[in-house]
Amino acid sequence: MKTLTLRGIDEELANRLEREAARERGSVNFVILSLLREKLGLSKPKFRKVHHDMDDLAGTWTEDEAREFDEIVREFSQVDKDLWA
Repeated sequence: MKTLTLRGIDEELANRLEREAARERGSVNFVILSLLREKLGLSKPKFRKVHHDMDDLAGTWTEDEAREFDEIVREFSQVDKDLWA
C-alpha cells in the first residue's frame, strides 16, 4: 500500500475534512480516501431501494387529523419513572 503526502491544505479545507470525519464517525484519512475514490469513479455505488407501496397514504391527513393523532400517541413518549426506579 502506498503512502502519499498532501501539501497546501488550508485551514478551511482542514476544518471541513475534520467536520466530515466527525459526521461520518471516522478518520480524516478515511474521508479523504472516500472522496478520492468517489471522484475517480472507484467507489461502489450506494444502492438505495425506493419503495412506493405507501405513496397513496402520504399527505392524506388533514392538520386536524394529524393533531388528533399526535395527542393520542403523546402518552407513549412519557417515561413511567416507577418502572425505572
